[in-house]
Amino acid sequence: MKKLILTFALFASLFTTAFAENMFSHRFFEVKLDVPVNLSNNLIALTDIFTEKVVIDLPKIADDMGKDGASFNMDVAPSLNIGIDIPRGLIFGVGIGAEASAGIGLSKDIFEFIGKGNVGKDSVTAKMNNTFADLFAYATVNGGWNGKKLRVNANASAFWALAHVEASDTYVMVYQNEENESLGVKAQLDGKFYSTVDARNDLTNFQALFNETKANLGFDVGADVSYKLFRYLDVGGSARIPIVPSHLTKLSAVNYKYEQEINIMEMMGSKQEGEGSGSGSGEGSSEATEEEEKLEGLTDLLSEPVTLDKAYAIHRPMKLGVSANFHPFGTLLTTNGYIGLGIRHPFATDKAETDTYVEYEIGGRLSLWNILSFEASHSYYDEIFKNELKVALNIRLVEVDAGVSLQSANFAKSFQGAGVGAFVTVCIGF
Repeated sequence: MKKLILTFALFASLFTTAFAENMFSHRFFEVKLDVPVNLSNNLIALTDIFTEKVVIDLPKIADDMGKDGASFNMDVAPSLNIGIDIPRGLIFGVGIGAEASAGIGLSKDIFEFIGKGNVGKDSVTAKMNNTFADLFAYATVNGGWNGKKLRVNANASAFWALAHVEASDTYVMVYQNEENESLGVKAQLDGKFYSTVDARNDLTNFQALFNETKANLGFDVGADVSYKLFRYLDVGGSARIPIVPSHLTKLSAVNYKYEQEINIMEMMGSKQEGEGSGSGSGEGSSEATEEEEKLEGLTDLLSEPVTLDKAYAIHRPMKLGVSANFHPFGTLLTTNGYIGLGIRHPFATDKAETDTYVEYEIGGRLSLWNILSFEASHSYYDEIFKNELKVALNIRLVEVDAGVSLQSANFAKSFQGAGVGAFVTVCIGF
């Protein structure tokens, strides 16, 4: 009987503690360092590589690939935040950080050619699409209030666009000209590198770098609002709205074109003559010299930076969304959901640069006394599907969160490990 009573008392205390807010659930003052890193593609998954027998099925790769082709993506977003968060009271904080993201896309045509050949086609073209790179630095200040049911936290950020890269019209085309029985190659490399300084000379001049960057800052505002609709349900919304763009005043361009046609019959005839005589004709050296002259521009593709008459304006991505947090068992078990809208390069002068996409997240969290917690989620942010597992250890004064994810621009590939991500968050406070 005594053992039964002790067992009941133990489970009752665990259950009560798990449901109650306790000393581990909230810090009034906090310093937080967050370092997330993500890499992904939609072409090859870990499950394709880590097998007993690796089989590369090129026709299947071509069939499974979406209409937008292959994509390779990365992002890094370290940040440092310091803040106070008083229950039924003031919210205030400051933070700094950086956001680096890049994407490279290849059209589906090249994979159909590799996997299935060019039956019925006179040409095949490999294009680069959705290829970009952005680098931002920012400083932010936030403030708000915790009420009994309502929490409001607004923020304002000054940000600096440090670099932007685009390659909108880059391709390689191989074609057959039946009229003169020739095989041709046409290529174009068209890239633009925007920056605030001359990347070749000014990177060591910190004063010039600081002055130029300071003069070209942008500004955006945001807010997070949540409301306790029921004891077990919170609803909320969040937004980041661009106000003033940052400006990039320098432009270095890459604009290279190459075109060559080879007569198939002449090439085959020259080859047969060469094989029969066992000696060269001497024309090869002049042809090689001609080719070298055509390709000499490749040695220095990036042009000298020029100052733009009208600076290139760029914003950080615009975000709008709503969320719900369902917690019928207190802090023990929580499920959450989010749906929103993201806009990359909003208000861009060239509308082709603006990319609009839906975002969402669903997840669940198991918390043991707010000391040890586990979380699993599936999300789609910035056009990347992500399946993430997180663990957090919180001993009030110090909290360490860590997580790993499988991700990809392709939904199915995101479960197979076509990309990986990881993050570590360290919080110190009381």
